Amino acid sequence: MRLSPGILYMLASTALLAVVNVAVKKLDGLPTAEIIFARCFISLTLTVIQLRRTHEPVWGPPGARGNLWGRGIFGAGSIIGGFLALKALPIGGAVTLTYLAPVVTAVAAIWLVGEPLKPWQWLFYALAVAGVVLAKGTDGLLSAGVLIGVGAAVSSGMSSVFLRRVGNKIAPLVPVFYFNLVPLAIAAGWMLFDLKLPRGTDWAWLALAGIFTHVALWCVTQAFQEKQANFVAALDYLGLIYATAMGYFVFGDKIKPTVYPGIGLVLLGVLLNAWYLSRQEKKPA
Repeated sequence: MRLSPGILYMLASTALLAVVNVAVKKLDGLPTAEIIFARCFISLTLTVIQLRRTHEPVWGPPGARGNLWGRGIFGAGSIIGGFLALKALPIGGAVTLTYLAPVVTAVAAIWLVGEPLKPWQWLFYALAVAGVVLAKGTDGLLSAGVLIGVGAAVSSGMSSVFLRRVGNKIAPLVPVFYFNLVPLAIAAGWMLFDLKLPRGTDWAWLALAGIFTHVALWCVTQAFQEKQANFVAALDYLGLIYATAMGYFVFGDKIKPTVYPGIGLVLLGVLLNAWYLSRQEKKPA
């Protein structure tokens, strides 16, 4: 199967966001609001500069603004919930929960984008979700950290659907602008009640999180503008490998024996879904 630009963009985005998760975990001593504010401020600043240089309207066309605000609002939920989950859970467990998002994207896209899932795709997604459950386990299933992580995944999935609804008729950085604007405003108010000045390497990790997030968001916007939402969303599952590896090598998290067959199921579901859709695209209309 030839790797299209949309696939490559999504793979790059997944890898970059895995590094961002490491940066957030390294900033464990800073308040969550402060991390969100710095990350969004850096990305938003870079976005506005680039849009101004290309003479693109920052707010986008009027007809697309409803979907763009939907992208921003649900994006804020995914960012805030994801960061809180990273604070409460080991990186592997927190990131594993985010892989419920592609299922939300794929199912919601049936009604909101008009991209129905093929019958076989339900099976492929079930394999991937089963892999996530096997890798994560059921310990602490109703803990606050897990519930926050699930909420972040739902918000992330809906944010991706609104991004797909925007389509490919606007500059990719315009959705990135909204994705950063809403959580930035929330974090600015939140910071007034919880502020702590970064020290030493904190500044470097904050800068890395902001820059890598900016590039990752641009990549994921390009990916969703080029391919079907349910196809691109499935590739997000590959980040489970990054999360597991980084949790082990960077933070010394113990890997349970069930993680390996779980990752195997995730990869099987993703690859079968990609293979199936590539076959469908080759069929004559």
